[in-house]
Amino acid sequence: MLIDRHPAGGYFDLAMEGDVMVLRCHWPFDLTDNEWIDIHNRYAMSSYVRAVSNAMTTGNGEAPGVAGGFLRIKPLTDGFQIEFSSPQTGWFATSLQLHVKRPIGELLGTAG
Repeated sequence: MLIDRHPAGGYFDLAMEGDVMVLRCHWPFDLTDNEWIDIHNRYAMSSYVRAVSNAMTTGNGEAPGVAGGFLRIKPLTDGFQIEFSSPQTGWFATSLQLHVKRPIGELLGTAG
């Protein structure tokens, strides 16, 4: 399920692959210098569904990445905020926060 595209050619994509949700992101950081943020992570399906459900019911949801990193979701009036990071060890990690102007239910394949 494709979640969002950037006009410059970037994308944020979530897709089910077996019992995991795979996140792939190629998002512009600085188009003038052609710098991009590339993040790839995997989340256990049960953790992912719980994070989305918690976001919808309590206002915040979080899932750990299978090999590290995180996924955080927060509903907004006009969509949702999603923050995620690449698997990480040590101090440095690549993370990104996006404001997606679509119904949060799309994260579960519903319009709610």
